[in-house]
Amino acid sequence: MNFKGFTLGVIISGLMLPFLSSGQDLRKQIMGAQRKVMKEVKRTNRDANKVKKMFGSSKKTVNSSSDTADIITWSKAPYIPNSGMIHDYEYIYTFFHAQQEYSFKNDRSLKDIEWDSVENVFYNNIGAHDSIDTKYEVIGWHPYWMEDAYKYYNYDLLTMLSLYSYDIDPLTGKNRNPSMVKQVVEDSVAKFIKQQNPNVKVLLSITSFGSENNEIFLASREAQNQFIEELLSIMIDGNFDGIDVNFEQIPALYGDFFNFFIKKLSTQLQNGGYSLILDVPYFNDQNTFNYAELKYFVTYFNIMGYDFSGEHSDFPGSVAPLNALTNQPSLETCVNDFLNLDIDGGQIILSLPLYGVTWDIKDIKIGQSAYLESLPYYEIISTYDTEYNPNFDPISASFFYLMNDDESSKICWFENETSLDIKYDWIKSKNLRGVGLWAMGYSQGSIDIWQGISKSFGVDSLVKIEPIKSSLSGPYGLALSIYNNKKIIGLGFLIFVGFLVVGFVYALTDWRVRDALFVNQSFRVVYSMIFMILSILGLQYFLISTPQWGVVLGVLVGSLGVILINMFFSQNRRKLR
Repeated sequence: MNFKGFTLGVIISGLMLPFLSSGQDLRKQIMGAQRKVMKEVKRTNRDANKVKKMFGSSKKTVNSSSDTADIITWSKAPYIPNSGMIHDYEYIYTFFHAQQEYSFKNDRSLKDIEWDSVENVFYNNIGAHDSIDTKYEVIGWHPYWMEDAYKYYNYDLLTMLSLYSYDIDPLTGKNRNPSMVKQVVEDSVAKFIKQQNPNVKVLLSITSFGSENNEIFLASREAQNQFIEELLSIMIDGNFDGIDVNFEQIPALYGDFFNFFIKKLSTQLQNGGYSLILDVPYFNDQNTFNYAELKYFVTYFNIMGYDFSGEHSDFPGSVAPLNALTNQPSLETCVNDFLNLDIDGGQIILSLPLYGVTWDIKDIKIGQSAYLESLPYYEIISTYDTEYNPNFDPISASFFYLMNDDESSKICWFENETSLDIKYDWIKSKNLRGVGLWAMGYSQGSIDIWQGISKSFGVDSLVKIEPIKSSLSGPYGLALSIYNNKKIIGLGFLIFVGFLVVGFVYALTDWRVRDALFVNQSFRVVYSMIFMILSILGLQYFLISTPQWGVVLGVLVGSLGVILINMFFSQNRRKLR
């Protein structure tokens, strides 16, 4: 059964039927659809700008050559919580908070101090995001026809690069592409890559395609021994770190032969300290590969998560669908097939395409469509993106261009930075070892593609930092200053209460004061309340860290003062008469 052609075929038929009428109706439908898409794009951009404004961060750049002070001070707008009445009445909140000033220790590691306006947290952007987290692998393939494009790859965002390919002569085991290997060795490609990033491992890709070729090679022990001998010599001369093996269209009856060959090859490579990555199809047709046994002999399984729809398919569809209709293969099903064999996700790499496939669909209404061509990512963008808007299919998590004009109707399925980001996140959710990209150079160094890798698999560049000092102006700043100095203020209140008591007692020695104070009975209430409040504040701020106990103790002390004042008043009532 040919699974490649059926992925999302039914969905595509349904998506395209409204667009496949003829004449003026077709043109009107296309223009109407484009207007709707552009309207949605504008609305989405508008909403995105609002979200960016709401959740964005501001930053202060620190220049280590000019900012030589030990303390870096940053005055910035106040933090506005993103909820409730505070956010609704931002202007009032801003008035009370005014300007905020933060001080940070300049330990010469500061580059960009970034403020998360949602969480109100500060980070130091150490600028190390252009490196891959050690828990992931990011492997790319450099096809020989891309020539010297390897000189321009971003090796900070790769952990392995495989040079494609050493193609096996099934009769002799020798290399059918000797010029490629010779150039790699003579140009010291591995040495060049190590100079760019010494942590990148350089692999040699081993290929053998076609049922007949694989049958001949796997049946010949002599050819296999010759291949291994020549391979080990090339590994030394080219300074390689390992290989990846890509055998396609292995006859079902030769599955055991292939498994035996991989075990023998792995043993020889391990003796030399080389790694072996086994490239496997997304569907193990007739159980040709014995993954349960091979997992002990390979470093990683690389699932070739592409060509679900292509040259040998009957219907157009996603090249790398994340999900598909029931019983149809997808990235989800192929990865689960491995996990169900008790193969750890840490031994699995999933490769994704940097290319797309274009189909002729003018006869799709009668169940006919034709494969036209495969195009690299950069050519798809340069060819179609200027005139058409990409459509997103949520089931496959892939994009497609639908092109209809008077002469033809075509569809192009491809992956872009958005769909790849979705699949990167899914790879991480499945706890896989990493991702592969077929093939390097197909994106022409697209910044969006590299940024997606950095965002998903790169080292976190943000390090949380705390300001050593902060100050605020405005009423809130005054309140915060009071809070920060509450012990001193509390002591001041207690001293003031003490002076009130001493002053009150001393004042009573003068009959004129006694007459003025005690003739008016309401004075006792006012004086008692002032005494109680000051006692509460003083004790709460100075002695008690838990507010409620400060209130209780303050009330007790204040009440005792009120009682004593009233007792003193009662005892001296006769004298006042």
